Amino acid sequence: MTPSEPQRLHPFTVVFDAAATARGFLVPALFGGVSAGGGEFESVLTWTLALLSVPTILFAFARYLTFRYWLAGEELVIDSGVLSRRHRVIPLARIQNIDVRESALQRICGVAELRVETAGAGETEATLRVLGRAQAESLREALLAGRRTVVAGGDDAEPAAGEAEPVRELARLSARDLIIAGATASEAGIVAAALGGALQLLDDLPIDLPAFLPDPERIVELSEDTLLIAVVSIAGGLLLIGWIFSILGALVTYHGFTLEQTSSELRKRYGLLSRREAVVPLERVQAVRIEESWIRQPLRLAALKVETAGGTPQERQRGGAEAFLPLARAADVQRLVEAVLGGLDYDALRFRPAHPRARRRAFIRYTIVLALVAAGLTFALEPRWLPFLPVLPLAWLAAGRYYRNLGYALAPGFVVTRAGLLDRITWIIPDRRIQTVHLIDSPFQRRHGLADVVVDTAAGGRLREAEAKDIAYADALALVRELAARAAFTPAAAPRPASAARVPHPPRGSGGS
Repeated sequence: MTPSEPQRLHPFTVVFDAAATARGFLVPALFGGVSAGGGEFESVLTWTLALLSVPTILFAFARYLTFRYWLAGEELVIDSGVLSRRHRVIPLARIQNIDVRESALQRICGVAELRVETAGAGETEATLRVLGRAQAESLREALLAGRRTVVAGGDDAEPAAGEAEPVRELARLSARDLIIAGATASEAGIVAAALGGALQLLDDLPIDLPAFLPDPERIVELSEDTLLIAVVSIAGGLLLIGWIFSILGALVTYHGFTLEQTSSELRKRYGLLSRREAVVPLERVQAVRIEESWIRQPLRLAALKVETAGGTPQERQRGGAEAFLPLARAADVQRLVEAVLGGLDYDALRFRPAHPRARRRAFIRYTIVLALVAAGLTFALEPRWLPFLPVLPLAWLAAGRYYRNLGYALAPGFVVTRAGLLDRITWIIPDRRIQTVHLIDSPFQRRHGLADVVVDTAAGGRLREAEAKDIAYADALALVRELAARAAFTPAAAPRPASAARVPHPPRGSGGS
């Protein structure tokens, strides 16, 4: 049976759909049943499973019988729905990403999940759950071949049967690379905070503490020095555990990571328990983002990400697309950027710094923040003025680091911006991908004659915009005009969100650099 004929999903779809539905209803039903059943958990569990399993399995089976998909010329067609029927037609030319994902259980069963994302949809347009592994691979290749044919200009451009695009390996991460990636990631602190919250939750539960933990009533009898040592030890232990979890997470998530490139696509494969294979068309790439955490900067390491049009809500919550390479060395950035965007000499870029007044503004801002933190610590430390001692030095150091991370550069065909305090983020945007250019100056910036220039692409979202921050107003205005000319539109015609449609006025003070 060919993809052009209507096809069903794999029979295991019934099992996985029923399990997914049960996860959404089982826990609320159990809590409600236990409350109504007077706490008889075993009896409630038996009746809950019995009552939920029958309709769940029947609905999953009905969905399996009514779900069909096939390729019709230049379109992917999907019929679905049990009570309300849905007929979807997805043009192959609009396909943005194609992912094949396998959970640990799916890998055991020999099945996979195929997700199709389209430009501008903002979510996964179609999810085929589940397909046989060979069936998923065949459909993905058929979709990619069909999309290439459409983009190339019609059916006459369809490649010969059995012909495959040449594949070039861009990167392959070893276990050592993944250990370095996990050890230098910024997520270790987040994991430590989550562990601390879990410990606090356990402390609030009506359970007995293990015998090896100290009695909470004896903690208040400790001296201040001993208590301080205990707090520092606990905090250090949590950070160490978070660091270890970060390394383990990188090893499990990105096991066997391979990044490949064809003439028209980026392909990546990774995963130990859950396996994922993703394909990103190169013509859909809007920008490249280089993220250097404060730990990685001295080691000359970075993570590279690609921004594509649309994107799932999960990606928007994370502030962008998933890393297409979780760890890269500085010596490899030029080669990788060239492979994705082409035509940019990244190593030869010369960044123009922000206005020196940006450092002053940052110093005032960080002084206020640190002073508020110090004020909160006065209740716990003696003498009361002690927490205020490091406020000015720390604010000055933070302002200096923030200022050094700011800058922008113009290269033939590209605009590059960078910013950040602890983590430095560099955006590389081709001129052809620019959607809008915004000049924004806040009241505080206007007082100093400064402004921000925001470059937006079809990736969309406030966290997915490149910014040249705190540059002189005259320079910002010149940059807006330059980028507008490169992108072949005028600033007045550039669409702006209603909340950001203010036209900035010249500053009253000096705005020169």
